[in-house]
Amino acid sequence: MNVYLIKSVSLRILNEELKKIIKDITNIIRVNMDEFSLEDLISECSYFSIDNEDKVVIANNFKVNKDTKGLEEYLKNPNKSTTLILVSENIDKRSSLYKFLNKNAKVIIIDEIKNMNNIISTYAKNKNIDIDYSAINKLLDHNLNNLDLALNEIDKISLTTNKITNEVVDKYSKKIITEENFDFSDAIVKKEYGKIEKYLDEFITLKQEISPFIGLLAGQFRLIYAVKALGATNKEIAELLNVHIYRVKLAKDNSILYTMSELEKILLDLCELDYNLKTSNIDKYILFKIFVINI
Repeated sequence: MNVYLIKSVSLRILNEELKKIIKDITNIIRVNMDEFSLEDLISECSYFSIDNEDKVVIANNFKVNKDTKGLEEYLKNPNKSTTLILVSENIDKRSSLYKFLNKNAKVIIIDEIKNMNNIISTYAKNKNIDIDYSAINKLLDHNLNNLDLALNEIDKISLTTNKITNEVVDKYSKKIITEENFDFSDAIVKKEYGKIEKYLDEFITLKQEISPFIGLLAGQFRLIYAVKALGATNKEIAELLNVHIYRVKLAKDNSILYTMSELEKILLDLCELDYNLKTSNIDKYILFKIFVINI
């Protein structure tokens, strides 16, 4: 059966796995399952080309859950000329589909910290870079356990030295998001103006990275907006948005501080700030301070 289920913490590793599977097949169809129905996916997989050419169908954002009965039926007698690759961030291992795929297809799951350590170690070795185990952990910590960002940092540091230690990471790699950044973001969301002033001064004095912080802040406000717009129970929203119920509770608590129009304006202002940071000649910390003061 030419069917694969892949979950990966890294876009880089995911693309490497896809290349191994695709090989020299040129007929590749990519679909986003947030916009593509299960019935359409099955139809696409079942379709034979005129010259019976092999094809690969890559279904991104596929959700392995109980609502996949139709696909299970297709997989019992799949189109042999189609290779189906299900790329998922959410896998319910209790579902009948997962159990079927685990038994009859190829399941590739790379989502544990220990796997990331091994991947980084192997990556460095292949590039003739000597990296300490403790340095690997520090790189992951600096980059929010994001494997792709950690590998990018290794590439950057290797331009200076091929021996990476804790001291080297501290010298050449900035920590993207610190604990203080989370506190700063929370203070902004909760409108705690005394704390905002303190964290803002520290942020600018330490020359913290602005873009990752904007991403952190935008994520919080998007969730607050979604929770307020949906107006359902915490459990219903958590299942619908596929986020932890505690995050939904916090977002709902904070949502009472804002109207829908205020949230829409903040999200637009964040987009404008991000654009101005990339295109304007004005000092980026001045732009950031103006945004925070006016939020």
